Amino acid sequence: MNSIALFLKDFQKGTELTNRLTALNMNVTFAESIYDLPDQCRIGILDLDEVKFGNVKFISELSSQTNMILLGYMEIIQKESRDKLIAAGCDLVILKSSLFKNIQSLIKELLK
Repeated sequence: MNSIALFLKDFQKGTELTNRLTALNMNVTFAESIYDLPDQCRIGILDLDEVKFGNVKFISELSSQTNMILLGYMEIIQKESRDKLIAAGCDLVILKSSLFKNIQSLIKELLK
């Protein structure tokens, strides 16, 4: 079973994501740091609007110390912020609405 780590503080959104991801037979973990990750975690989903997770230092650390695909989402994407987060190691930055609407197809595509 593939593992996904959710780096977010909104438990309502976390519950919604968890329900959709478990339908794909994914093991979901809520994480606040690199030390909370299960072994062999394949994907990290980050709320980039959250100060703790949406900063270059956190993304860089996560990217350099894991082999996870990092998928970040934001309410509004600004090019400058997006470019910095991508350079820090975030593999994909998408709109929050797109993530919640298309999570299952996104995950299937990322795990190919």
